Amino acid sequence: MDARLAALARRYRAARDSSGHVREAVRALYVRFIKEREAALIDAMAAATAVGGVFLADGIDYAQLTPQMEEAFRLAYPHLDLGELERLGPEELQGVISGWKGKYFEVLVRDRLNAGEWVGEVHLEPGQVAILAESPTQPGWDLRILDADGTVAEELQLKATESLGYVQQALERYPDIEVLTTDEAAGRADELTGRILSSGISDQELEKTVSGPLEALLDSPLEEVLENVAPFMPFLVIGLSEGGSALVGRKSLERTLASGIERGAKTALAEGAGALVYLAGLGWLSIPVSFLTRLGFDRFKIVATAIRYLESRSAAVQRLGTRYRPETG
Repeated sequence: MDARLAALARRYRAARDSSGHVREAVRALYVRFIKEREAALIDAMAAATAVGGVFLADGIDYAQLTPQMEEAFRLAYPHLDLGELERLGPEELQGVISGWKGKYFEVLVRDRLNAGEWVGEVHLEPGQVAILAESPTQPGWDLRILDADGTVAEELQLKATESLGYVQQALERYPDIEVLTTDEAAGRADELTGRILSSGISDQELEKTVSGPLEALLDSPLEEVLENVAPFMPFLVIGLSEGGSALVGRKSLERTLASGIERGAKTALAEGAGALVYLAGLGWLSIPVSFLTRLGFDRFKIVATAIRYLESRSAAVQRLGTRYRPETG
């Protein structure tokens, strides 16, 4: 009797120890599942950030362009395509913006006059029309007011600037042609009143409007560096993550290299998917596509691994229950 009780006690302890091992294994599986999901999420965020940095940071915001702005650019730079500005440096862009702003000012003045509006002290009489010089380097006048019969009623120089000196130079060069300028310069021209006309248009607002679509191209040196680093950021994150695991002994060197290569390949493919979406003209949609593509690579793998492990553990528990089922009879 004592021998049978001792044997039963040993089987009970063995069963309890085995079931405890199963519980611990299930807990470890849960932790592993969460950790792998975290790694996939980090990689997905890094891939999406890289795509955004590479393809979307330094582009022209065409949504901000108005027909008047587009016309002004064509008039100022007839041999330059707007998209070519993306290849220019900040200093070159500032020069383009200055010329574009001046021509945009001319287009605004012409359109407002032809719409019957007052531009400062200037207003068209019935039948008159305002036209701009055809050449961006037209000497003398920038805008002509024509009577109904086509004769010239008035000529004006148009200067979008804050510099009174620049306006004075224009007057000295063409003393018989009045200057219509922006508020900033006109407000400093007390001694030249009568020769300088204020348009009621702000030079600062003109520059803000013209530079708005190019804001992403006018990066600081730090922003330029960050954008150049962006494509490599996901791989730096992967390297630090896997290297940390190897250093603390959680992974062997072989497993670390294999895991790093696998994560890097999946991330590169996710970035490629985002690039294809961007090149297809879908813009910002490339970011969520990169993110979801990278996350999708690991989703099914992790779930499938968890299911296989749980199935094997469940089979082990069933075998354990069969082995230690209480004897009957």
